[in-house]
Amino acid sequence: MAEKKIVYQDKIVSFQGLFNIKDLFRLICKWFSERGYDMFENKNYEEVYEDGKKIICELIPYKKVTDYHKLEIRLFITCENLKEVELELKGVRQKLLKGDIDIAFDAILETDYENRWEGRPTHYFYRAIVDKFVYKSYTDKYEQELVRDAKEVQEEIKAYLNMFRYSV
Repeated sequence: MAEKKIVYQDKIVSFQGLFNIKDLFRLICKWFSERGYDMFENKNYEEVYEDGKKIICELIPYKKVTDYHKLEIRLFITCENLKEVELELKGVRQKLLKGDIDIAFDAILETDYENRWEGRPTHYFYRAIVDKFVYKSYTDKYEQELVRDAKEVQEEIKAYLNMFRYSV
C-alpha cells in the first residue's frame, strides 16, 4: 500500500462577491498544466435552490515526478448562494456569479504509489531502509516543491478573485 504524507493541510481561501467561475476553472487548469500536473476531477455537482445555486467540486491535480514519488494537490471548491448577475464592464456585457466561494487546499506526497515494495514482508522491510537512507533527500526535496506549488496556486487564486472587487 502506498504511503501518503500530508505536507500542507486545510488552508482555505474564502471570497464573497462577484466572480466568473468558468475563468476561475480555466485559470486553475492552466496553472497546473503549465507545471506538468495532470488533472483528476473527483466530484462535480450543482444543486439549484430557490435562493440560489450551490456548486461543489473536488479537483485532484497530480504529478508523477519519479516511479516512486507522486505529488498531489487537492482542491475542495464550494460555491454557495450563487446568483447570476449581468454587468457591463468597459462596454462589454458579462455574466458573473454573485455569492460565496471557499477553496480548501491539501497537498499530499505519495510514495510507492505503484505498490512495488509491498509484495512480501522482506520487501516492506527493505523499503523502510531505502526510504530512511537512500530516498530521504529526494523525499525532502519533493515535499518542499509540493508546499511551494500549493502556496503558489493559492496565491494565484487569491489574486484572481481579488480582481473582481465590484458591487451591484
